Amino acid sequence: MAARLALAILILLAGGASPVLAQSSPDPIAADRRLRELEDQLRKSRTEHDEIKKKAREISEELGRIRSDMVAAARAAQESEELLSELESQLEELKVTEIDRAGALQRRASQMTGVLTALQRLAWRPTDALIAQPQSPADTVRSAILLRAAVPQIERSVQDLKGEIDMLGRLRADIHDQKARIGNTAIRLDGEHKRLKSLWERKSAIQFVALAETEASEARMRKLAGEAEDLRELLIRLEEERQRRLAEAAAKVAAEKAAREAEIAAQKAAREAEIAAQKAAREAEAAARRAEKERQEREMAAARAAREAEIRAQAEARAAELAAHKAVAAAEAAAREAAAARPQTMPSFGAAQGKMPFPARGTVVGRFGQPNEVGVISKGLTIGTRQGAQVIAPHDGQVAFSGPFRGYGLLLIIEHGEGYHTLLAGMARIDATVGQRLAAGEPVGVMGQDEARPALYVELRRQGQPVNPLPWLTAQKNKGSG
Repeated sequence: MAARLALAILILLAGGASPVLAQSSPDPIAADRRLRELEDQLRKSRTEHDEIKKKAREISEELGRIRSDMVAAARAAQESEELLSELESQLEELKVTEIDRAGALQRRASQMTGVLTALQRLAWRPTDALIAQPQSPADTVRSAILLRAAVPQIERSVQDLKGEIDMLGRLRADIHDQKARIGNTAIRLDGEHKRLKSLWERKSAIQFVALAETEASEARMRKLAGEAEDLRELLIRLEEERQRRLAEAAAKVAAEKAAREAEIAAQKAAREAEIAAQKAAREAEAAARRAEKERQEREMAAARAAREAEIRAQAEARAAELAAHKAVAAAEAAAREAAAARPQTMPSFGAAQGKMPFPARGTVVGRFGQPNEVGVISKGLTIGTRQGAQVIAPHDGQVAFSGPFRGYGLLLIIEHGEGYHTLLAGMARIDATVGQRLAAGEPVGVMGQDEARPALYVELRRQGQPVNPLPWLTAQKNKGSG
């Protein structure tokens, strides 16, 4: 540009009108066309950005709806499991009653058979023959009186026997109806399980994008689990890992922010230098053009106006693009800060005492503080469940550990905040991953199908120390002690 400026000055000093300078002057029509192209590109960028934000909101809303559907489906499955257990218990009682009634009916029938046989033998003997019997008249009269008194009693016994037969028939009909109700409830429970499986698969498909980070986090958790000497050390290491993740996220956000600010400052300085150079060149060209004739001044004025319009359009486009980048960066930073601060916005765990649902429907077969069959004091509850029973999260929280751990088998640890953790063990399958946010009532796994009597172990810890979980759980109808 400096050589071009020197050439223009030499031509002006020579007093000639340079056709080269006239040809290199900006075209107003081309500048206007360039301005429209830049504006179109800017509108397209904004539209694409709005579409991305809209899709993000739609995915978030869909995940929320799926989570609500899963909570409702899990609740329906647990209610069907509880109803099925009650119906099966009632069926067992009806079967016991049927056996008792059938035995009593058999005994009554045997008694009646003996009495009717005796009466039949007496009926074969005519009344006159009784007089000829080798016995006293008093005995003969007494036998006739006893025979006459026995007939009404036999008739009443026959009526009672008929009532027993009718009652046994009704009892068997009740057993048949009870079996039909059990079959219908089992079909409905199977449908709820299928619906819950479909919702879980849909949720897993939506969350597929975050699997890479989840798998890395799970690998770190498995390594920590292998190194931990006991469960307390595992919880301490998990807390340290969580703090480390928060620190790394904060450092990453700060580094990205500093890099963006440095890049923006460099771009701004470069643009200012370019604008200053362009301004100096334009001022030199303007000084040279002022020495030309009136015709050249009009042409150069028009060219300068077109050039200024293009520069303004470029500056506005760059400013708009920078604003769009800043908005995207601010949204990403806000999302990361919200994700980092999310554990602190968790609902209060202390206020949930006595209101949390049981993680699975069933009977309490082992209580906190009781010794087990080998004499070890239990640090939690043991709930006997149905085969394939649904397991849910008792309170809002975040998955801190998910996987096999020593003698626990498959172990799920949920962090609730305020120093509280829930431990669930004994499941055949876990449907939650490390770092996943859980809502109260959201399904997290299922019990085994092949076990004769599945049992879910529930442990509640505060600051790493076991506490009795029973006062925190709401009462259920068939809660009992084994």
